[in-house]
Amino acid sequence: MANNLKTTHYADGTEIPLVESNSVWEAMGSEDSAYCYYNNNTSQEAFTYGALYTWAAALNGSESSDNVPSGIQGVCPDGWHIPSDGEWKELEMFLGMPQTEVDATGPRGRYIGSKLAVSPGLWSDGYLKTGDGFGNSGFMALPGGGRRYDGTFGHLGDNANFWTATEGDSAKAWGRHIYAQYSTVHRYTNVKSDGFSVRCVKDQ
Repeated sequence: MANNLKTTHYADGTEIPLVESNSVWEAMGSEDSAYCYYNNNTSQEAFTYGALYTWAAALNGSESSDNVPSGIQGVCPDGWHIPSDGEWKELEMFLGMPQTEVDATGPRGRYIGSKLAVSPGLWSDGYLKTGDGFGNSGFMALPGGGRRYDGTFGHLGDNANFWTATEGDSAKAWGRHIYAQYSTVHRYTNVKSDGFSVRCVKDQ
């Protein structure tokens, strides 16, 4: 799937809670499902960048998985699934990341972030846009920013943030992050009530 997910319902028709209030978002815990749009803008950001989901919303109550494939449909449509941390690693190595870097935390894989991104006009200035192979992976990452666990929005135009299906611990889950300032792709654990973009992978 070469676009950020925009759905407001699970595949069975169940509605995902829309949370716009900063105070309500901040009060949520690791198991709370919610989505929003950047700055609660339901026009341009909704169309271009998709929605932002908590980790619980992304997984729709499923347990963490690091399997390849993850086997977790989550918020994805029928026939698709949320990629695991392991699946992301496979993609990164396919794009040229050395095996010695793939399990590291932080910035990894020179130019891998550049290859995953697309639409340079939407990104802030930095090394990402000038990195070798910009946009050639077909992944088409856009800088949709995110929503912190405290309810604040940030980094539209600067960051692309994606959930994986794999938790780090009871409070955090692994994500992938692409920053305008760097050509690399970053791997961190993040508070599960952060709001990130979601990409789905087609089942085989």
